[in-house]
Amino acid sequence: MSCQTVLTKSVNPKLPRGKIFPLFIPFAGCPHTCIFCAQESQTGRGKMNAATAVAQAKKDFPIFLEQCRSGLIDMAFYGGTFTAVNEDDFRLCLDFFKDCRKLAEQCGKTLLGRCSTRPDSLYPNRLEKLKNAGFDLIELGIQSFDGSVLSKSARGYDAETAETACRTVQDSGFLLGMQLMAGLPLQTEEIFLKDARKALLQNPACLRYYPCLVPEGTGLASLMRRGEYAPWSNEMCIKTIGTALALAWERGIPVIRLCVAPEQEFDKNLAAGPRSPGLGSDIMAYALFLTIKQSIAAMPSVQKIVLDASWQGCLFGTKNFLKEEYAALIPLRNIVLAKANPFEIRIF
Repeated sequence: MSCQTVLTKSVNPKLPRGKIFPLFIPFAGCPHTCIFCAQESQTGRGKMNAATAVAQAKKDFPIFLEQCRSGLIDMAFYGGTFTAVNEDDFRLCLDFFKDCRKLAEQCGKTLLGRCSTRPDSLYPNRLEKLKNAGFDLIELGIQSFDGSVLSKSARGYDAETAETACRTVQDSGFLLGMQLMAGLPLQTEEIFLKDARKALLQNPACLRYYPCLVPEGTGLASLMRRGEYAPWSNEMCIKTIGTALALAWERGIPVIRLCVAPEQEFDKNLAAGPRSPGLGSDIMAYALFLTIKQSIAAMPSVQKIVLDASWQGCLFGTKNFLKEEYAALIPLRNIVLAKANPFEIRIF
């Protein structure tokens, strides 16, 4: 009696967190405006200081809490350099978080905190206060580990600072999140993939891969108009970020964002860069194709591939750009979409 070989591969792992209650404070704590940054239009919130953001959140959180069915909630402080905001704003935000945590407990829910910050802004006293308040995840805007890319992008820190910051977050008892950007000045596809591999070696809890866009009024837009910068094409992003995404899946590390979220004001203010409604879906499609291609190469023979039906909308990508690639691997009739584990592919 023969035994059929079955290869199971994990895809698209999710971060086991609660529903997010975001609190955006654009530019808060930032030492300067980064060459690619347009936070006000990107978040759709315009100018907003911590007091205004917290005052609005005080109205919104009870409603959110009442409607939230999840027993776990993440309050996320985004939009600036949270560990570097002024002392009054930092205390205001932490006091608000603590009040919300008590309110959540009264409703039988658990509230955790997370924030985003820069690698050069991890002050020990701030980290201790975050830990004591109930924060457990810090996302670092690494963007790149390449010194030349960081310098040309005017990030204000070097590669060593970026690497040290990752260790600092984890050694301080926090989960590490990392944000990388694809298509920065001087950044080739090879440099971005090297950045991605270095990030994965840190064993982060989650990653974000952002294509570099060119909003009007930014330093990047000036560089582009002087001929000193050319944004990546959609195709470059799909293949390069898709490859990095497949590497993350291989290690079981969730990538929780692939593109900047749609925002009318931001898109209206965009001068150039890789942007399309299906870009994130196409990146996922390419990562899935690479995962299947590599898996088939490891099998002596392949008769069937089984995927969850949820992949149907993006399997071959926009305008079926991957259809011929799949056909070269296996007869398309042997790719089966059915009710299955959405986080696995099975190859027979």
